Amino acid sequence: MDKFKQTIFQFIKEWSLIASGNRVLIACSGGVDSVALLHFMATNRDRMGIEVAAIHVDHMLRGKESAADGTFVAGLCKVHGIPFFGGSVQVPDIIEKQGGNVQAVCREGRYAFFENIMKTHGYDVLATAHHAEDQLETVLMQVTKGSRPSGMPVKREVEGGILIRPFLPAMKADLFSYVEENQLNYREDPSNESDTYLRNRYRHKIIPFILDENPGAAENAVKMSGYLQEDEELLEMLAQERFNNITKFTEAGLPVVDGNAFSAMHQTLQRRMITILLRYLYNGEIMPVKYNSALISQLLHHLSSQNGNVSIHLPRGYRFIREYGVLTFVRDTPTVELDMQKMLPKGVWTRWGKDFQLYWNEVSNFDTELFMDTDDIMYFDLPHSKLPLSIRRREDGDRILLPGMTHPKRLSRLFIDEKVGMTERDRLPVIITAQGEICAVPGVRYGVAFSRNKTDQSKYIVSTRKSL
Repeated sequence: MDKFKQTIFQFIKEWSLIASGNRVLIACSGGVDSVALLHFMATNRDRMGIEVAAIHVDHMLRGKESAADGTFVAGLCKVHGIPFFGGSVQVPDIIEKQGGNVQAVCREGRYAFFENIMKTHGYDVLATAHHAEDQLETVLMQVTKGSRPSGMPVKREVEGGILIRPFLPAMKADLFSYVEENQLNYREDPSNESDTYLRNRYRHKIIPFILDENPGAAENAVKMSGYLQEDEELLEMLAQERFNNITKFTEAGLPVVDGNAFSAMHQTLQRRMITILLRYLYNGEIMPVKYNSALISQLLHHLSSQNGNVSIHLPRGYRFIREYGVLTFVRDTPTVELDMQKMLPKGVWTRWGKDFQLYWNEVSNFDTELFMDTDDIMYFDLPHSKLPLSIRRREDGDRILLPGMTHPKRLSRLFIDEKVGMTERDRLPVIITAQGEICAVPGVRYGVAFSRNKTDQSKYIVSTRKSL
């Protein structure tokens, strides 16, 4: 165990994870990993000059069994004479009311409780017991998802302080040996054995094979991810410096970038500067834009190009504009009507924004005079369950099944193919069924249920006209 302790202390020193005077909160589930971490920190707190406490969250997924985990951790804290903070997250209720991924809901609720306790009680460090095999799992999952394989951060900022992972250089076997040598009891969550979760499938099926091939693979993953994190930290710092030098802000707080200066940057820094720009737009949120490679590549192309002017619509009403070497982000202000979905009543002309009017009815109620000045007339047949119809603006990910196609086509691709301008796209009405399926984009294309010619199956007629 002296070698184990030496390894951990060296890792803590190398990464500057803990300083004398820190108040460290240990996240402890009661499992072997976190029990080992709690014991290690509690028994070495004087040596490190730190205060130690433990925190446990019950996700309410295993009834009395999970409640007993909290009681167990509280007992450990009593033995070591350190504070204990226990809490719960009503995961089943959240899933029932809001839906979502169980593990994601658990993690979000757990860390919210951790950060609240840190701020309320003045703890500046949160320590978790992730080890080398956990890091290897994370790296492999990142690779398969197309993400940068930098693993879990050795340390990162959280509300109230920093989160650290001092056990990353340790193997799972090291932790079992540690608890055995120190005669420590622990509890295991049965869900860790289930292959329902992606990480467990990696843990049970892939990691053992890799470690059989190369027992040092997990330690190598820790070293490699550590180097990548150091590189990433430097690149982020350089990108932020360039951002500060070549970016100004409008009165609305939106960035304006010097296009020539951006084009002169190395592409590695350009990509990182784009994520900085997006963080400014969305206040650090990831969800609205997802930071996927397609979006980054699209913006990278237009930000670095000097050819012509361009406008790109972004989520939540933002737009990127390149004009004469100046790169600007603006916020569109569409009318309230176009922000809202509205019913398309049968038998009356319905106005959409300033540009369109739409009408639909049963073919048997066709009135020739109503269609004297229309721009488009189509016949269609939909089952009664698909009615009533509604209209709304386009949304990211929208698709429509067109005649002659076996798979729906993305509206974004359709607009490109039909040469619909960027400004025009947000003004167009999109007709949807009662189930939310897109069946037509009047003035552009109509779905499989529509025909320009009346047939025996034609139950309804739809017409559009541009407003005067």
